[in-house]
Amino acid sequence: MKLLRPTVFGLGSMMLAACTSLSQTPNPSSTASLDKPDSIQPQMFMLRGDVTIGAQTQTLTPCGSQQQFELQIPANLKTDAERVAIAPYEPMYAEVLGYLIPPSQTGYNGDYAGKFVVTQINTLNGKEKDRCHLYPLPTRAFGTEPTSWSAQFTDKGVVFAPAVGTQQTLPIDGGQLSGQQRTYQLKGGSVQLKAASCINKTASALYGWQAQLTIGDQQYQGCAVLGNTDTSLNWSGIYYASSTTNSGFSVSMQLGQDHTAITRYSYTNGAPDVVEKGYWQPLNSDQIQVVMTRHQQQYLVTERIFTRSGEQLKATEEKVGTTVYPIASGGLVLFKDFHESAKQNSAKPTNGDQFNSTDEYDENVDQAVRGYLAQHHQPYEGSHYRWLTYDLNGDDNPELLVQMDWCHQADCTLLIFKNVQHQWQFNSRLKSATPLYLDTLSTNGWHDLIIAKQNLASADKLHRLHYVDGHYSELGEKMNQLSTQHATVLFADGISPQQQGIAL
Repeated sequence: MKLLRPTVFGLGSMMLAACTSLSQTPNPSSTASLDKPDSIQPQMFMLRGDVTIGAQTQTLTPCGSQQQFELQIPANLKTDAERVAIAPYEPMYAEVLGYLIPPSQTGYNGDYAGKFVVTQINTLNGKEKDRCHLYPLPTRAFGTEPTSWSAQFTDKGVVFAPAVGTQQTLPIDGGQLSGQQRTYQLKGGSVQLKAASCINKTASALYGWQAQLTIGDQQYQGCAVLGNTDTSLNWSGIYYASSTTNSGFSVSMQLGQDHTAITRYSYTNGAPDVVEKGYWQPLNSDQIQVVMTRHQQQYLVTERIFTRSGEQLKATEEKVGTTVYPIASGGLVLFKDFHESAKQNSAKPTNGDQFNSTDEYDENVDQAVRGYLAQHHQPYEGSHYRWLTYDLNGDDNPELLVQMDWCHQADCTLLIFKNVQHQWQFNSRLKSATPLYLDTLSTNGWHDLIIAKQNLASADKLHRLHYVDGHYSELGEKMNQLSTQHATVLFADGISPQQQGIAL
């Protein structure tokens, strides 16, 4: 099975590709067929989740999934990954590009639904492990040479934010993108991303790209991370056969967002369902490969290629082992259940810009909150809090935001902890209703915060807060209105700690 090589992007795709991952690669024009193995060329896509790397095994558990994939990592990337691992087999958050193949039948390898062949590591983080909720994120670069800086790719261009100085938005004029290098021409500068490991051992972080940013006659060096969107997820969902010549059974197929696949044959005579499990992956814009590696818990590799036409998927052949068989009655035709698909997709942030808080206990979060309370001699018995993490200053190390149940009307206390060498240190205390909004503008390299006082519906209660003198100032400028169409929203769920929070 051959992997599709990334193709150079045209200029018309430049803005879209800048904000998405390499899984946005253009599709091949040839049609895949089971009787022509060379025509089956999986597109690379991105998987996100917890990775463990040890001497004998490497595994990946996708975000929100209970299924593990075995990993096949090239020796050079495995060496780099081991350099940032805290300990062997210690889970790390990962974003990896690659494709799936069947697991081997022998030994422990046969227990996995598939083997993910890693072609590139987008990011690997051993200290900041809880990052599954940070999705989707755009392509971004950051560094400390010659001074601290960050750059984020948006639909308006590259937003460059130095730690000291004025933020600039530089429109993208054009460039060339490939699997190994991305070059962007900007109005007033340029960005070059090179596919090479960029390691921060202190942070236990590995990035898949090295970055060089030129603004005028000034050059900046650092690391970069591609947007972490899996563009193939439009295929995910539950599909049902519209009809069958044998009315004694029905067929359904579930394509999970973790790229697992389940085919179920249900019988009307009361016989137990027959269940096949495996994986799926994109081949091109109109075809996917569905490989089943388990038949009723027994190892058996079967393969189908489904072609999409409108709202239906159709497979005319099935490969069992090395033999290709035609599917009876002209093939298997499945239709997507959009109602079920909506349920399946509900876990990810709405519109990609809304981030909910959580009441799940985390030892590091709780210690940060209790440390603040002890340092400021703040009584806390009976208090509750909710929290989330978000990168406020573009260095790929998320800050901690904690909402306390110390409220006056709708205004509650918000504590912000800065990420300093992967330790959360108290930074700012604010009073605000939720949700909070992040402005596209920054001050001293930190996103401006837009907060509401008492009532978000009252326009004169909106304030933009700037990061000055090392913290967010509550003396913000008043705003008349706020367009939330493209805003990033924090604490979007609207759940208060008084309703459902972690008790201190």
